[in-house]
Amino acid sequence: MRNPFFSLKEFCSRLFTQTTPLEKRISYAMVLIAMVGEFFGFIESLVLHLTLAAILLPLLSFIIHIGLLLWGMKISRTDLFAFFAISITSMIIFPAMFFANAGLQGGMPFYFLLSLVCTALALKGKKRIILFILTMLEYSGLFLCFYFFPQIFIGMSKQDAFIDQLCSMIISSGILFAFSCAVSNQTMRDRETIKKLSQEYEKQANTDELTGLFNRRYFNSFLKLAIRTLGDSENLHLAMFDIDNFKSVNDRYGHPFGDTVLKQFSEILKKSEEFGSTVCRYGGEEFLILIPGKDRKQALSIVENILEETRTNIKVGDSFITVSAGFITCKEEMSYDLLLEEVDKKLYKAKCTGKNKVVS
Repeated sequence: MRNPFFSLKEFCSRLFTQTTPLEKRISYAMVLIAMVGEFFGFIESLVLHLTLAAILLPLLSFIIHIGLLLWGMKISRTDLFAFFAISITSMIIFPAMFFANAGLQGGMPFYFLLSLVCTALALKGKKRIILFILTMLEYSGLFLCFYFFPQIFIGMSKQDAFIDQLCSMIISSGILFAFSCAVSNQTMRDRETIKKLSQEYEKQANTDELTGLFNRRYFNSFLKLAIRTLGDSENLHLAMFDIDNFKSVNDRYGHPFGDTVLKQFSEILKKSEEFGSTVCRYGGEEFLILIPGKDRKQALSIVENILEETRTNIKVGDSFITVSAGFITCKEEMSYDLLLEEVDKKLYKAKCTGKNKVVS
């Protein structure tokens, strides 16, 4: 035989799982809370020997909410379930209970507030506004009705009314607190999701898809910032690389193999990041590396090591890939455009004077 407690736990986890929309969870909670309240109201009415109407009304409401709960589990439209569940509960069941529980002398006004909160949290757009207005008009009418015609409400003793008010206040406060926590947690999760997506989109916008290096757009912005902060210290260096004879590699071995060569060279460049360098794929087979905080000799040594590691590790057929590089140190009042123009000239000189070397 199945454990009843386990079945209840499984049932609740199905209703309140994070994959269930927040609006539907709030509607479920309102229906379940109304069911529990009506069940105990039915027991209380029996124990206190209240009128037949006071006994049957909570029992009938309990059955109606069971039907709502089962319907909500089958229907896929969250907005429709939330609208009907809140409308029936707040505009039919709660007002009927208001008559059966001594009107303003009992605890039902606390549940009125609860229904308004559920309307605000679980509904959207015109439905929320319309139901709020109708509910407020109905509740205002009930209050006026109690003021002018208190005799039509089923009364309670002063002690029973106090107990009903106290229990209603405690239950409503606990429910409102739980709803607030649920909304707050959902908001926090949504913010974290948005933050992660934003970071992912930013990374994709600034990263070259093939090599995983920074792209030209990001590097241009970073270089301009670096020039403003370190441009007059002569401790900022820029090198531009171009893979020698890359077109012939693509023509002979195909573009997929050429992409492999680009990735292998990118991995060599990434090793320089341990020295604080910033590397980017500038376009095609051209790459840039920005080296801050080093003197000229140290920075030039990093560039030469990249050339050496390339010509001894990236093999194509019976030979090895080589790269040419231009190297320049940023000097005082050197602009962004001038820096790129000068390093490009030095790369061109390296390509025209034998390749497989760095010109500084």
